[in-house]
Amino acid sequence: MLAMLVANDWDMDKAYEALRKKGLAAAAKKASRHAAEGLVGASFAAAGAAAASSSGGCGSVVLVELNSETDFVARNDLFQGVLREVMAAAHGLGRAAAVGPDHALDVEQLLSARTPSGTTVSEAVTGLAAQVRENVRLRRAFRVDSGDGLVYSYVHQAAAPGLGKLASVVVLGPDGGQPLEPLAATPSLASAGEGLAMHVAGLRPAFLTRGSVPPEVLAHERAVLTEQLANDASCKGKPPQVVAKIIEGRLSKALAEQCLAEQRYVLDDSVTVDGLVARLRKELGRPLGVSGFLRVQCGEGLGPKAGGGFAAEVAKIVSET
Repeated sequence: MLAMLVANDWDMDKAYEALRKKGLAAAAKKASRHAAEGLVGASFAAAGAAAASSSGGCGSVVLVELNSETDFVARNDLFQGVLREVMAAAHGLGRAAAVGPDHALDVEQLLSARTPSGTTVSEAVTGLAAQVRENVRLRRAFRVDSGDGLVYSYVHQAAAPGLGKLASVVVLGPDGGQPLEPLAATPSLASAGEGLAMHVAGLRPAFLTRGSVPPEVLAHERAVLTEQLANDASCKGKPPQVVAKIIEGRLSKALAEQCLAEQRYVLDDSVTVDGLVARLRKELGRPLGVSGFLRVQCGEGLGPKAGGGFAAEVAKIVSET
Protein backbone atom coordinates (compact mmCIF):
# COMPACT_ATOMS: atom_id res chain seq x y z
CA MET A 1 0.00 0.00 0.00
CA LEU A 2 2.82 2.41 0.86
CA ALA A 3 4.36 1.96 -2.59
CA MET A 4 1.01 2.72 -4.21
CA LEU A 5 0.54 5.86 -2.10
CA VAL A 6 3.97 7.16 -3.11
CA ALA A 7 3.32 6.34 -6.77
CA ASN A 8 0.01 8.25 -6.64
CA ASP A 9 1.24 11.35 -4.78
CA TRP A 10 -0.32 10.16 -1.50
CA ASP A 11 -3.83 10.28 -2.94
CA MET A 12 -5.68 7.53 -1.05
CA ASP A 13 -8.46 7.11 -3.62
CA LYS A 14 -6.04 6.83 -6.52
CA ALA A 15 -3.82 4.42 -4.60
CA TYR A 16 -6.78 2.21 -3.73
CA GLU A 17 -7.97 2.25 -7.34
CA ALA A 18 -4.48 1.21 -8.47
CA LEU A 19 -4.60 -1.66 -6.01
CA ARG A 20 -8.00 -2.69 -7.34
CA LYS A 21 -6.61 -2.81 -10.86
CA LYS A 22 -3.85 -5.10 -9.66
CA GLY A 23 -6.34 -7.25 -7.73
CA LEU A 24 -4.66 -6.38 -4.44
CA ALA A 25 -7.28 -4.19 -2.77
CA ALA A 26 -8.56 -7.07 -0.68
CA ALA A 27 -5.07 -7.70 0.65
CA ALA A 28 -4.70 -4.03 1.59
CA LYS A 29 -7.98 -4.10 3.52
CA LYS A 30 -6.81 -7.11 5.50
CA ALA A 31 -3.45 -5.60 6.48
CA SER A 32 -4.69 -4.40 9.88
CA ARG A 33 -6.11 -7.78 10.92
CA HIS A 34 -4.36 -9.80 13.61
CA ALA A 35 -1.86 -12.31 12.20
CA ALA A 36 -0.07 -14.42 14.81
CA GLU A 37 -0.07 -17.79 13.04
CA GLY A 38 2.24 -18.76 10.22
CA LEU A 39 5.64 -20.41 9.98
CA VAL A 40 9.32 -19.87 10.64
CA GLY A 41 11.62 -21.04 7.87
CA ALA A 42 15.28 -21.99 8.22
CA SER A 43 17.50 -22.21 5.16
CA PHE A 44 21.20 -23.06 5.01
CA ALA A 45 23.44 -21.95 2.15
CA ALA A 46 26.96 -23.35 1.92
CA ALA A 47 29.86 -20.98 1.35
CA GLY A 48 31.12 -21.76 -2.14
CA ALA A 49 32.09 -25.41 -2.51
CA ALA A 50 32.40 -25.95 1.26
CA ALA A 51 31.41 -29.33 2.62
CA ALA A 52 28.06 -29.26 4.39
CA SER A 53 25.19 -31.34 5.73
CA SER A 54 21.53 -30.53 5.03
CA SER A 55 21.31 -28.52 8.24
CA GLY A 56 24.59 -26.64 8.15
CA GLY A 57 28.33 -26.38 7.92
CA CYS A 58 30.45 -23.55 6.58
CA GLY A 59 28.07 -20.91 5.23
CA SER A 60 25.00 -19.09 6.47
CA VAL A 61 21.53 -19.77 7.83
CA VAL A 62 18.60 -17.42 7.38
CA LEU A 63 15.52 -17.56 9.60
CA VAL A 64 12.33 -15.89 8.38
CA GLU A 65 8.98 -15.55 10.13
CA LEU A 66 5.97 -15.12 7.85
CA ASN A 67 2.65 -14.61 9.64
CA SER A 68 -0.93 -15.39 8.67
CA GLU A 69 -4.25 -15.18 10.47
CA THR A 70 -4.85 -18.94 10.58
CA ASP A 71 -2.75 -22.06 10.76
CA PHE A 72 -4.78 -23.47 7.87
CA VAL A 73 -3.28 -20.92 5.48
CA ALA A 74 0.24 -21.58 6.84
CA ARG A 75 -0.13 -25.24 5.81
CA ASN A 76 -0.94 -24.20 2.24
CA ASP A 77 1.67 -24.97 -0.44
CA LEU A 78 1.30 -21.44 -1.81
CA PHE A 79 2.15 -19.88 1.57
CA GLN A 80 5.13 -22.19 2.02
CA GLY A 81 6.35 -21.47 -1.48
CA VAL A 82 6.38 -17.72 -0.84
CA LEU A 83 8.22 -18.26 2.45
CA ARG A 84 10.93 -20.17 0.58
CA GLU A 85 11.15 -17.33 -1.96
CA VAL A 86 11.61 -14.83 0.89
CA MET A 87 14.37 -16.96 2.41
CA ALA A 88 16.17 -17.07 -0.93
CA ALA A 89 15.91 -13.28 -1.17
CA ALA A 90 17.29 -12.99 2.37
CA HIS A 91 20.34 -15.04 1.38
CA GLY A 92 20.77 -12.80 -1.64
CA LEU A 93 21.18 -9.71 0.53
CA GLY A 94 24.58 -10.98 1.62
CA ARG A 95 26.42 -11.17 4.89
CA ALA A 96 26.59 -7.41 5.46
CA ALA A 97 22.78 -7.18 5.64
CA ALA A 98 22.66 -8.71 9.14
CA VAL A 99 22.82 -5.88 11.66
CA GLY A 100 23.15 -5.87 15.44
CA PRO A 101 24.05 -8.58 17.91
CA ASP A 102 20.86 -10.54 17.23
CA HIS A 103 21.70 -11.00 13.50
CA ALA A 104 18.45 -9.28 12.46
CA LEU A 105 17.88 -8.23 8.87
CA ASP A 106 16.23 -4.90 8.07
CA VAL A 107 12.67 -5.91 7.13
CA GLU A 108 12.18 -2.91 4.84
CA GLN A 109 15.37 -3.78 2.97
CA LEU A 110 14.21 -7.38 2.63
CA LEU A 111 10.77 -6.32 1.39
CA SER A 112 12.49 -4.42 -1.42
CA ALA A 113 14.74 -7.36 -2.35
CA ARG A 114 14.05 -9.52 -5.40
CA THR A 115 12.90 -13.12 -5.12
CA PRO A 116 14.10 -15.85 -7.52
CA SER A 117 10.78 -15.39 -9.37
CA GLY A 118 11.67 -11.78 -10.15
CA THR A 119 9.12 -9.97 -7.97
CA THR A 120 10.02 -8.02 -4.87
CA VAL A 121 9.39 -9.68 -1.51
CA SER A 122 6.75 -7.03 -0.83
CA GLU A 123 4.91 -7.89 -4.02
CA ALA A 124 5.12 -11.62 -3.30
CA VAL A 125 3.70 -11.21 0.22
CA THR A 126 0.94 -8.84 -0.91
CA GLY A 127 0.01 -11.13 -3.77
CA LEU A 128 -0.14 -14.10 -1.39
CA ALA A 129 -2.47 -12.16 0.93
CA ALA A 130 -4.79 -11.44 -1.99
CA GLN A 131 -4.87 -15.10 -3.01
CA VAL A 132 -5.46 -16.60 0.45
CA ARG A 133 -7.74 -13.75 1.57
CA GLU A 134 -5.98 -13.26 4.87
CA ASN A 135 -3.58 -10.76 6.34
CA VAL A 136 -0.10 -12.08 5.57
CA ARG A 137 2.95 -10.18 6.76
CA LEU A 138 6.68 -10.59 6.89
CA ARG A 139 7.37 -10.03 10.58
CA ARG A 140 11.14 -10.53 10.95
CA ALA A 141 14.19 -12.17 9.45
CA PHE A 142 17.71 -13.08 10.56
CA ARG A 143 20.96 -14.19 8.97
CA VAL A 144 23.62 -16.08 10.92
CA ASP A 145 27.00 -16.67 9.28
CA SER A 146 29.52 -19.30 10.29
CA GLY A 147 32.54 -17.02 9.93
CA ASP A 148 35.61 -19.17 10.69
CA GLY A 149 33.35 -21.73 12.35
CA LEU A 150 30.34 -23.85 11.40
CA VAL A 151 26.65 -23.01 11.65
CA TYR A 152 23.79 -25.49 12.19
CA SER A 153 20.01 -25.12 12.25
CA TYR A 154 17.04 -27.08 13.56
CA VAL A 155 13.32 -26.79 12.84
CA HIS A 156 10.94 -28.20 15.43
CA GLN A 157 7.97 -30.30 14.26
CA ALA A 158 8.51 -29.29 10.66
CA ALA A 159 5.35 -28.84 8.59
CA ALA A 160 7.59 -29.24 5.53
CA PRO A 161 11.37 -29.48 5.12
CA GLY A 162 12.88 -26.40 6.77
CA LEU A 163 9.51 -24.92 7.79
CA GLY A 164 7.90 -25.11 11.22
CA LYS A 165 6.64 -23.20 14.24
CA LEU A 166 10.07 -22.94 15.87
CA ALA A 167 13.60 -22.77 14.49
CA SER A 168 17.01 -22.37 16.08
CA VAL A 169 20.63 -21.86 15.07
CA VAL A 170 23.95 -22.63 16.77
CA VAL A 171 27.40 -21.47 15.70
CA LEU A 172 30.47 -23.52 16.62
CA GLY A 173 33.53 -21.27 16.55
CA PRO A 174 37.27 -22.09 16.42
CA ASP A 175 37.85 -20.51 19.86
CA GLY A 176 41.05 -18.80 18.76
CA GLY A 177 42.32 -21.75 16.73
CA GLN A 178 42.33 -22.55 13.02
CA PRO A 179 39.09 -22.25 10.96
CA LEU A 180 36.77 -25.24 11.35
CA GLU A 181 35.83 -25.54 7.66
CA PRO A 182 38.12 -28.58 7.09
CA LEU A 183 36.17 -30.40 9.82
CA ALA A 184 32.72 -29.67 8.37
CA ALA A 185 32.30 -33.24 7.09
CA THR A 186 33.25 -34.80 10.46
CA PRO A 187 30.16 -36.82 11.51
CA SER A 188 30.57 -36.25 15.25
CA LEU A 189 30.93 -32.50 14.79
CA ALA A 190 27.91 -32.23 12.50
CA SER A 191 25.89 -34.39 14.90
CA ALA A 192 26.87 -32.18 17.82
CA GLY A 193 26.00 -29.00 15.91
CA GLU A 194 22.59 -30.33 14.96
CA GLY A 195 21.99 -31.60 18.50
CA LEU A 196 22.95 -28.26 20.03
CA ALA A 197 20.57 -26.45 17.69
CA MET A 198 17.83 -28.82 18.88
CA HIS A 199 18.89 -28.14 22.48
CA VAL A 200 18.48 -24.37 21.99
CA ALA A 201 14.98 -24.93 20.60
CA GLY A 202 13.95 -27.09 23.54
CA LEU A 203 15.64 -25.48 26.54
CA ARG A 204 15.52 -21.87 25.30
CA PRO A 205 18.68 -20.48 26.94
CA ALA A 206 18.77 -16.73 27.44
CA PHE A 207 22.56 -16.30 27.52
CA LEU A 208 25.66 -18.06 26.22
CA THR A 209 27.70 -18.00 29.45
CA ARG A 210 27.60 -16.21 32.79
CA GLY A 211 30.13 -13.77 31.47
CA SER A 212 27.72 -12.69 28.74
CA VAL A 213 24.89 -11.79 31.14
CA PRO A 214 24.46 -7.97 31.11
CA PRO A 215 25.17 -6.26 34.47
CA GLU A 216 21.70 -4.70 34.49
CA VAL A 217 20.11 -8.16 34.26
CA LEU A 218 22.15 -9.38 37.23
CA ALA A 219 21.23 -6.28 39.22
CA HIS A 220 17.54 -6.77 38.44
CA GLU A 221 17.63 -10.45 39.46
CA ARG A 222 19.38 -9.60 42.74
CA ALA A 223 16.75 -6.95 43.47
CA VAL A 224 13.93 -9.43 42.85
CA LEU A 225 15.56 -12.08 45.06
CA THR A 226 16.21 -9.52 47.80
CA GLU A 227 12.54 -8.55 47.82
CA GLN A 228 11.47 -12.19 47.86
CA LEU A 229 13.65 -12.96 50.88
CA ALA A 230 12.46 -9.83 52.68
CA ASN A 231 8.97 -11.36 52.58
CA ASP A 232 10.16 -14.88 53.43
CA ALA A 233 9.35 -15.74 57.07
CA SER A 234 12.15 -18.33 57.16
CA CYS A 235 14.73 -15.57 56.60
CA LYS A 236 13.49 -13.24 59.34
CA GLY A 237 16.23 -12.43 61.84
CA LYS A 238 19.04 -13.94 59.79
CA PRO A 239 22.27 -11.90 59.57
CA PRO A 240 22.66 -9.80 56.39
CA GLN A 241 25.71 -11.81 55.29
CA VAL A 242 23.69 -15.04 55.49
CA VAL A 243 20.86 -13.53 53.46
CA ALA A 244 23.42 -12.28 50.91
CA LYS A 245 24.79 -15.82 50.52
CA ILE A 246 21.27 -17.17 49.99
CA ILE A 247 20.67 -14.55 47.32
CA GLU A 248 23.90 -15.39 45.50
CA GLY A 249 23.12 -19.12 45.73
CA ARG A 250 19.69 -18.70 44.19
CA LEU A 251 21.09 -16.37 41.54
CA SER A 252 23.76 -18.93 40.66
CA LYS A 253 21.11 -21.64 40.29
CA ALA A 254 19.00 -19.41 38.05
CA LEU A 255 22.00 -18.60 35.85
CA ALA A 256 22.83 -22.30 35.50
CA GLU A 257 19.33 -22.79 34.07
CA GLN A 258 19.52 -19.81 31.72
CA CYS A 259 23.10 -20.02 30.42
CA LEU A 260 23.60 -22.41 27.50
CA ALA A 261 27.07 -23.54 28.61
CA GLU A 262 25.76 -24.78 31.98
CA GLN A 263 22.52 -26.41 30.86
CA ARG A 264 22.23 -30.19 30.84
CA TYR A 265 22.52 -31.33 27.24
CA VAL A 266 19.08 -32.28 25.96
CA LEU A 267 20.29 -35.46 24.20
CA ASP A 268 22.49 -36.65 27.08
CA ASP A 269 21.71 -35.21 30.50
CA SER A 270 24.82 -36.81 31.99
CA VAL A 271 26.80 -33.86 30.63
CA THR A 272 26.37 -30.11 30.37
CA VAL A 273 26.73 -28.32 27.06
CA ASP A 274 30.19 -27.25 28.23
CA GLY A 275 31.00 -30.90 28.91
CA LEU A 276 29.85 -31.93 25.44
CA VAL A 277 32.05 -29.27 23.85
CA ALA A 278 35.01 -30.44 25.96
CA ARG A 279 34.51 -33.97 24.56
CA LEU A 280 34.57 -32.59 21.02
CA ARG A 281 37.79 -30.68 21.68
CA LYS A 282 39.45 -33.82 22.99
CA GLU A 283 38.16 -36.02 20.15
CA LEU A 284 39.14 -33.60 17.39
CA GLY A 285 42.28 -32.25 18.99
CA ARG A 286 41.20 -28.72 18.12
CA PRO A 287 40.04 -25.71 20.16
CA LEU A 288 36.36 -24.96 19.53
CA GLY A 289 33.31 -23.70 21.38
CA VAL A 290 29.76 -22.44 20.98
CA SER A 291 30.14 -18.85 19.83
CA GLY A 292 26.50 -17.95 19.27
CA PHE A 293 22.90 -19.12 19.06
CA LEU A 294 19.48 -17.88 17.99
CA ARG A 295 15.94 -19.12 18.65
CA VAL A 296 12.85 -17.88 16.80
CA GLN A 297 9.31 -19.03 17.60
CA CYS A 298 6.37 -18.14 15.40
CA GLY A 299 4.02 -15.62 16.96
CA GLU A 300 6.00 -15.11 20.16
CA GLY A 301 5.16 -11.81 21.76
CA LEU A 302 2.15 -11.14 19.54
CA GLY A 303 -0.51 -12.33 21.99
CA PRO A 304 -3.94 -13.77 21.16
CA LYS A 305 -6.36 -12.16 18.78
CA ALA A 306 -8.51 -9.53 20.46
CA GLY A 307 -12.02 -10.75 21.12
CA GLY A 308 -11.20 -14.33 22.10
CA GLY A 309 -10.35 -15.88 18.76
CA PHE A 310 -12.34 -17.97 16.29
CA ALA A 311 -14.63 -19.62 18.88
CA ALA A 312 -15.64 -16.22 20.23
CA GLU A 313 -16.35 -14.97 16.71
CA VAL A 314 -18.64 -17.94 16.01
CA ALA A 315 -20.46 -17.42 19.32
CA LYS A 316 -20.95 -13.75 18.47
CA ILE A 317 -22.39 -14.56 15.04
CA VAL A 318 -24.80 -17.15 16.53
CA SER A 319 -25.97 -14.72 19.21
CA GLU A 320 -26.73 -12.05 16.59
CA THR A 321 -28.82 -14.33 14.35
